[in-house]
Amino acid sequence: MYGKELKKTALATKGFGNINANTENLASGIYSYSLIVNDKVIDTKKMLKQ
Repeated sequence: MYGKELKKTALATKGFGNINANTENLASGIYSYSLIVNDKVIDTKKMLKQ
């Protein structure tokens, strides 16, 4: 909720795909992640790290 960017990943191809998040270095909590296309936020979701 503090708005700190932890990591940015650029996609090289168009279409469907997957991104695997390595969370072993993150503290437990709730994180938000966003899909940004052409500098516009398309969607934001929440992730729970236990």
